Amino acid sequence: MNLVFDIAGQLCAADRVTMRGNTLEAEFDRNVMGALADAYQGARVVSVLGVPSLSVTYSVQDYRDTGEAGCKAVFSVNSSAGRVLH
Repeated sequence: MNLVFDIAGQLCAADRVTMRGNTLEAEFDRNVMGALADAYQGARVVSVLGVPSLSVTYSVQDYRDTGEAGCKAVFSVNSSAGRVLH
């Protein structure tokens, strides 16, 4: 099952997702780098679609190009007030 993220208004299917405490680490195709950059630089919230247990918002904490394999991002869960929880 691929999780679909709404990143800066673009729907992006993750190839792989790992949950680590209050963060999600996700791997995407290379074409998602632009949306990740927009969300990171603009401090825009990110959401995961279709999974009620993940129905909170996230912020891009870090992202990087992983070469031909695509890109990887780390998302931090936001509090109900919209602040990043570390």
